[in-house]
Amino acid sequence: MQVLTCSSKLATLRSLLTQSIPESLKVCSALHHVIDKNPFGLEVLVDQWPDFTSVMCRPPLEEMKDPSDPYTNTYFLYSKDPQGLRQFLQDPQTVNWKQKLLIQGCQPELTSVLEEVSSKHGSQMHTTSNLLFIRDVMEGEDLEKMSKLSSDKLQYTTLQTHEAPYVNDQWQLGKNEHSLHFIERCIQNFPSISIRKKGVDQPIAWAVTEQSVEFRMGYTLPAYRNIGLSSMLLLKYSAINHKEGFPIYGHSAPSNKASQAVAYRTGYQQRGRWVQWNFLPKKAKY
Repeated sequence: MQVLTCSSKLATLRSLLTQSIPESLKVCSALHHVIDKNPFGLEVLVDQWPDFTSVMCRPPLEEMKDPSDPYTNTYFLYSKDPQGLRQFLQDPQTVNWKQKLLIQGCQPELTSVLEEVSSKHGSQMHTTSNLLFIRDVMEGEDLEKMSKLSSDKLQYTTLQTHEAPYVNDQWQLGKNEHSLHFIERCIQNFPSISIRKKGVDQPIAWAVTEQSVEFRMGYTLPAYRNIGLSSMLLLKYSAINHKEGFPIYGHSAPSNKASQAVAYRTGYQQRGRWVQWNFLPKKAKY
């Protein structure tokens, strides 16, 4: 296992990973923040260089101090060799299997390898497999025009850190103290979007991006649904990521037909799967 720190090597890696999208999307996208300001301090690990077959982005092991906090203990993974991935994952300097952690990627075929390796370390695994949606790049001016709010009573703003509880209370993968801290960090460091009624402090719709530049945690208050706000948020996010040169993507649970309809309506296409593997040590007391 090697940790890549050289800026030219990281840029080369990102360029190579773009050729393997959608499978490499989570790692490739995280590299955009790593190469820029890297506010989460992520490390980039490869099994070998330059002929890598597996790559992972994660926080430094010493920063994953709380074994009960999977939002901090989040890894992004891509592998061209699922069979050879075993050795990479078993290196104690790659994954700390003694913690509660999350691994995200876009390769469902890695599930059996992850289950085999984690079980050897006494960790239980739960898999969430959702639909991956990607939007092809279009002219930024067109995206901006499409994302204009039709009502002069509404306005786009960014979220503030003290508004993180709104997001946390409605996020299906959150609703706990660890997720609240994670959302606060995301709002502080990455683009967020909200829609507000002019003169009213509380947002009526919002979305947050995170350390892999993905559109996450979108929500619209029930009283303001069915008037196109979700589409406007998604288009605004698309325009922001287009301007930054970031990939434009998100995911939806297979049962969430409303979310999928919004994605199709705003120019996204379903391409593969978004996968999150949750790990919990069997002897964990938290």
